[in-house]
Amino acid sequence: MRKTKIVKVIQLLLLTFIVTMMFGFSAQAYSVIDIWGEANEEENFILNTPVALAKDDEGNIYVADMSNHRIIKMDQNGNEINRFGLLGSGNGELDTPFGVAIDNRGNIVVGDTANYRIQKFDSNGNFLTMWGSYGSGDGQFGLPREIGIDSQNRYHVTDEFNDRVQVFSDDGTYLYQYGGRGTAGGKFRLPQGIAIKQNPNGDIVYIADTYNHRIQILDVNGQYLGQIGTTGKIGDSGSLFHYPRGVNLDTNGDIYIADTTNHKVKKYNANNQYQYSTSIGISRLEPTFPSQVLPLGNGYFIVSDTGNSQLIKYRGYTTYASVHSYIGQLRNADGVFSEPVGIAVDQNDNVYITDTFNHRVQKFSADGNLLDKWGGNSGNGGPSAYGSMYWQFIAPKQISYNDTYNEIVIADTGNSRIQVFKPNGSWSFNFGYYHLSFPMGVTTTSDGYYYVADTGNNRVVKFNPFGVFVNSWGSEGLGNGQFRQPTFIAADSLDNLYVVDRVNNRVQKFDKNGNFITKWGTNGGVPHTDPLENWGIGDGDLFLPIGIGIDSDDNVYVTDSSNNRVQKFSSNGIFINKFAEFGGEEGNFFSPQGIAFGANGDMYIADTLLNRVVKYAP
Repeated sequence: MRKTKIVKVIQLLLLTFIVTMMFGFSAQAYSVIDIWGEANEEENFILNTPVALAKDDEGNIYVADMSNHRIIKMDQNGNEINRFGLLGSGNGELDTPFGVAIDNRGNIVVGDTANYRIQKFDSNGNFLTMWGSYGSGDGQFGLPREIGIDSQNRYHVTDEFNDRVQVFSDDGTYLYQYGGRGTAGGKFRLPQGIAIKQNPNGDIVYIADTYNHRIQILDVNGQYLGQIGTTGKIGDSGSLFHYPRGVNLDTNGDIYIADTTNHKVKKYNANNQYQYSTSIGISRLEPTFPSQVLPLGNGYFIVSDTGNSQLIKYRGYTTYASVHSYIGQLRNADGVFSEPVGIAVDQNDNVYITDTFNHRVQKFSADGNLLDKWGGNSGNGGPSAYGSMYWQFIAPKQISYNDTYNEIVIADTGNSRIQVFKPNGSWSFNFGYYHLSFPMGVTTTSDGYYYVADTGNNRVVKFNPFGVFVNSWGSEGLGNGQFRQPTFIAADSLDNLYVVDRVNNRVQKFDKNGNFITKWGTNGGVPHTDPLENWGIGDGDLFLPIGIGIDSDDNVYVTDSSNNRVQKFSSNGIFINKFAEFGGEEGNFFSPQGIAFGANGDMYIADTLLNRVVKYAP
């Protein structure tokens, strides 16, 4: 299992985490009846997708524990001091917080993201005030992200989906804004992290301009001073980035950057000169999403290892850094998930879930009792293990049930193959290694043939029931029958195939011989070269969708992942209904992906970035 495999798998899906929308609620025909995946915290806290980090004057650390909807205060060895926040929208309650900062008076400022507001707490976590709402007007947010504090104790908030920074007084009064969408200096495309160097000669603002792959350097009025990185150019070495999300400063003015898709932290001196980079996750469990980095002093720094739901403490030296310790238990106990993605239901109504970053499959009864598991976890709570042996996985994605042969079929994405198991977890065979490149999706038709969404090759590949290659169709592009990152694939009762064409923001329908039938999605399924210019929030529009499922009436359900909703269509793509929106409260999602149907029409959805599976009843 090579590191390059892991990195490639995550690059295929990074926009799922980088880009999150928040639209799509409608009265729904389904109701939530169960939620699976909660971790047991009897002995110690278990983080759930930690993102932002902050430090007070006493050296205490504050963690925005996003999918647990809380802030945790700890010492520098990871010992918990305090926690506050519960899921909700009332004063002091949080919903998917992305940001945390400590102001010049020691107050705690939180980006309460799914509530589209900023909340302010005293140093003990007691609520003081809040402001903000959803929108694009002054003081409103498209998606509030992180907060930087300047020398006048003003709050600079990255408003990601409005491509701007808004500035507030410390009582929440709107003052001004800077930015706007673009690639020129001082313009942004999905800004996320922010740090401010307080300076008597004028504060300097550093912003992770994520989709432009650069760090911008501005004054506090938004005037462009310079940048680190090359606008729009993706790279790994030196001063090139791939969706950087976090930026921070130490007391010497040295700059630390979370280069997220490269899975690295890069350090620069106060003159913006490159010093070194260190890879995140190699010595323990890959893959990982470094979201933010927090310098502690004396060369130490902490990284929020978001993909593994832990913190990593490093000791930095002149030209390199090494791991010092890990903070937080991994989310790998029985029945707990680390990014669940695929779901399948067998003829006995048992539910199979690809627990992607635990590199395993977990099997449940319809009422949520764990029945079995196989793949990469060496015992309850033991170290996760990925690999290339016949029974192992690397970041498995879609899972399907083949009722013709009573078998479980899994897209073993990181190993570029398809694996087939019996429902009891016994291995049958695998195939596709010499034909596939990081396939994310797989389904079967009534004749037992396998159809694979060959994501890395932008095509669909057909195999016979023995796993022998038959043919393929598709290439990279915008036309009918072309794809940009095909993800999941599903077959209806007539053996028609539906392919989620992710970056083209559409679904394409084919017969089982690969003949194009129809398409639908944003702009009627006619894509734009730049997916950010082709996102849609209206009925039938899609934005970086991933999952797809077919009910017993051949209706098509698409997990519109970056709009955080599910949309229902007829088999010809006519919009019928939609439900859910961005957030952690019951019935809402943060990047829904896999979807499957069980007996009596029960629906299961992998709420991936909240690390849970939600069961609905009609």
